Amino acid sequence: MGFKTKVLEWLKRYLVAEIISTTLSLATAWGIMENTSDRVMAAFVGSAVASLSFYGVIAIADVRKSLAIHRSNNERYKIKSFLIDFRNLIIEFGPAEILDVIAVRPFFMYLIPKLTGEFILSTLGGKIIADVFFFALAIIMYELRKKHLD
Repeated sequence: MGFKTKVLEWLKRYLVAEIISTTLSLATAWGIMENTSDRVMAAFVGSAVASLSFYGVIAIADVRKSLAIHRSNNERYKIKSFLIDFRNLIIEFGPAEILDVIAVRPFFMYLIPKLTGEFILSTLGGKIIADVFFFALAIIMYELRKKHLD
């Protein structure tokens, strides 16, 4: 499989979830800043909202795909199937998410607006910088999981 095909696969897997999580994250951070002026709270809660919405979209897509595969094979989607889907998400995103939530994303979503003095666009910039770190590790884990567990 060529690199272009891989990039298209990754975009198909991550893009919709990323757009939804970015929108919700920025709206949450903005709402917190408007009501509290607390940059730290805005960074952490905005990060948490991004994570929850991103994984919700990915998990729903994975379960739907798994259900379709089971239906086409005339098999039932059982608890074991759900646990395999869950395991795959943990393997793909676990390492990246731990680093992202604890340090990388809050750091950049706090630092960039602090340096520029502009909140919304700088928060988006911090998020994009954090995304580069996150997706690099997630894609590596995704490819390893597919190679060894699928």
